[in-house]
Amino acid sequence: MIGSRGAVLRAGGRQLSRVLGGARPAEHVTEPSIGPAIRLKSSGSSDSGLCQFTAGIMPETVSMYPTLEKLGLLHAAHVHIKDKARVEELVSSLASSGFSKLQIIADYDMTITKFHVNGQKAESSFGIMDNSSLMPAFYREEANKLLAKYYPIEIDPKMSEEEKIPYMIEWYNQIHELIIKCNVSQTSLEQMVSSSNARLRDGTRELCKKLHEYSVPVLVFSAGMGDILEQVLRHFDVYTDNIKVVSNFFKYNEEGTVVGFEGDLIHMFNKNENAIHSSDYFDKLTGRNNVILLGDSLGDIKMAVGVPQPSNVLKIGFLNDKVEERLEAYLDGFDIVLIDDQTMDVVNSVVRLME
Repeated sequence: MIGSRGAVLRAGGRQLSRVLGGARPAEHVTEPSIGPAIRLKSSGSSDSGLCQFTAGIMPETVSMYPTLEKLGLLHAAHVHIKDKARVEELVSSLASSGFSKLQIIADYDMTITKFHVNGQKAESSFGIMDNSSLMPAFYREEANKLLAKYYPIEIDPKMSEEEKIPYMIEWYNQIHELIIKCNVSQTSLEQMVSSSNARLRDGTRELCKKLHEYSVPVLVFSAGMGDILEQVLRHFDVYTDNIKVVSNFFKYNEEGTVVGFEGDLIHMFNKNENAIHSSDYFDKLTGRNNVILLGDSLGDIKMAVGVPQPSNVLKIGFLNDKVEERLEAYLDGFDIVLIDDQTMDVVNSVVRLME
């Protein structure tokens, strides 16, 4: 359980020197700083998003949310927090408990990976196949038509989740049928990934290295293509033994050709229904009741279903597009909402508190 406000503030205060001592100077920033700083945003554009703290901050703000202030989360334009008191308590509780109580639950597409790279939309696990020259022309044409039809439905803020689900199932089933017709070979996946523009968010390697160092379990829960996803993680050398992937995996014949899919379909709105929640996965993590949940879809909020209670679950949401239409709903669902942030800087800053 989260402790009293006084205890939380004292715990937060004890962590401040750790954060400032562990923060590294911003990459690609040469101008002198005017105070302690943590780099919070670096989307690849000319705007480095460097947040700095000055002596002009109102004392009452600092005293109310000292941890959030020192992390730079109160004054960064791309960081939105609806309930600052709750997030102050959550982050302080995570920090005081340390790595031994922590687990990470993360979506993959556009959460671990970037939404855009050099001004172009980055390829998801589906997109890697959709745009690969190794796939037949009829597949790319049909896949792009399906994307144009169903993606607007997926992100439509006016439709309920229940209304969207039948369309999402249609989309996935049609894509799966298309892939089976293409005689995709298992050996071609590595080449598809290496020639794609899929990229991990800046700071992901640092985060994964730290989590592996402290043996923190990481559940990557994806409605994408599991085989492609795993290949991307291997390509960027972050697929370590503390990471478990739950996704849609191909079924191969003896010749290594895709002939179907394993298990039940996972789509973006049934991540609370997948077998992981009826398995003993979370039981094996007894005592790790602190969770950092990362997602870019409102459906991702459900990924922590099954974590034993009471739990401290800090939900961080990446809002990548249609910001004005979806911000309110994201603020209701996630504790911290990051607007067009192509980094893991906020997550890394929270994790550094635990050292």
